[in-house]
Formats: sequence, structure tokens, C-alpha cells
Amino acid sequence: MLPTTLRQPRFFSRRFAPFTMKTTAAAAAVLGLGLTALTGCGSTPRKDDNGLAANSNVPAAPSVDRSKCSDKGKQVITSDTNQDKQPDVWKFFATGTDSAGQAVSVLSCKQVDLNHDGKVDIVYYYDASGAQTTLEEFDLDFDGKFDLTVYYVNGKKVREELDTNYDQRADLWKYYEDEKLVRIERDTNYDGKVDEWQYYEGGKLDRIGYDTSGSGRVDKWDRAPEGEEPGAEAPAAGGAAPPATGSGTGPAAPPSLSPPPPTSPPPATPAAKPTTPPAPPKK
Repeated sequence: MLPTTLRQPRFFSRRFAPFTMKTTAAAAAVLGLGLTALTGCGSTPRKDDNGLAANSNVPAAPSVDRSKCSDKGKQVITSDTNQDKQPDVWKFFATGTDSAGQAVSVLSCKQVDLNHDGKVDIVYYYDASGAQTTLEEFDLDFDGKFDLTVYYVNGKKVREELDTNYDQRADLWKYYEDEKLVRIERDTNYDGKVDEWQYYEGGKLDRIGYDTSGSGRVDKWDRAPEGEEPGAEAPAAGGAAPPATGSGTGPAAPPSLSPPPPTSPPPATPAAKPTTPPAPPKK
């Protein structure tokens, strides 16, 4: 029995605050288990590859062979982890050859129904060897729709895509080099184009670029103050250094400018000493 992946239409939206993910405790469990405890990868094809607009300025994602999760020509082995007589893990094995030319079964895909409702919540795709993941997808709120996609190259995470308003179209992208965050791109008005770019240096937010005109390019920059924690968006005066090199293409940064030196506060004025009123004359 193969998992049900049919997704029902939704007629409401959910608001999302920057850098926060409002999920239920169960959804948090999906993310935690999927990223740390489980190993594998997979996905269900979505229309127009995340539904990006034709004129989108989002860099192309790494190529993934999504046929790896098709049962055609593969052996499918299921598991029932909660003993309810219904499968909740599906492993897809393709036929390959080893170094000696012998036929072997290679794991190509794994699907997991984490909350045992008959719908797939986590999918993993594997490379040709079946040893490393190439893509992972997660349904964070158990509504039958994938909200988070993670791409890997040579076993290292290079990109994440998140659908923050649950409209089946990614609007937040994170890029990694050597699995370190180097850039976050956001579509703040959900029109399919990036309009905010955040660059990270040494794990800390360094500068933010904005597209305020709808051109798809940066026309305003803010620089993070010294000591700013990653993810903070407090704007500060001053120009920005050239953007860090990340996966995909990003907007060009303005010429490097040194931020203005901090000004010292004026010295405090000493408080005046209270005067003692003269004693009344003796009668």
C-alpha cells in the first residue's frame, strides 16, 4: 500500500512574522526529527517547481531526479512502526550494480508518515549510491502539503526553501557554504520575486538589501550594528561591503563605505548642591 499524497485545496492563509515559524508542537517534532534523527530524502513533484513566477529572480535550485520516489521498476518495502497494521514508512529500492558489476538493491527514496494519519510528512531522496541525501521535504503542519525543502550537494546542505504563508509557493530561501549560513532571501509581498537579501559574515548578520521599487534588484541597504546576533533586522546607518559569495546569484552591493564613528555622549552636568535655608531669627 502506497501513501496518500493528495492535497486538498485550502481557503485561508496564515500570517508569518520574519524569522519565526508558528507551528504546533507536533509540527516542531516533524522538523526536529527530520533534520536530526532521520536520514534520507525525497519529495512529491509540485506544479512549476515551487510555483515560482516566470520572471522570478530566485536562483535555480539544484537538480533532483524526482522519479526516485516513483514505485515504477522499484521494490517497495514498508514498515509499521506503531503496530496499527497500517504502513507508515516506505522505502524504495532501485536495482544498481556494485564495483564488481554485481546487481544490488540501492535505496533511492524513503517516505515517512510521522503522525500515522495515512499521509506522508517527510520524504527523502538519495544519490545513486543510496548513501547520501540529495533532497528532503517536510510537511510541518500535517496538512498534506510540503512547507520546507532542503537541498544537498555531496552530502552537504546548500539550500533551504520555506513556504511561510502556506500558499504552496516558497517565499524564504537560505543558502549555505560548507553548511554555514551565508545568505537569506525573502519574498515579503508574496509575488514570486525576492525583495530582501540578508548577508551573513562569520555566522552573524552583516547587511540587508531591499528592493523598494519592484525591479528585482537592491536599491536600499542597511548595515547591522557591531555585535548584532544572526537573524536580527535592526537597520543602522552606513554603507555596505560587497556581498558575500553564496550559492546562486545575488544582487550587486554598493561600494564599501566605512560606517561613521560613534559619537561620545556629552559629559553629564554635575547636580547642584541643595542650599540650606537660613535659620529663623531668635525672638
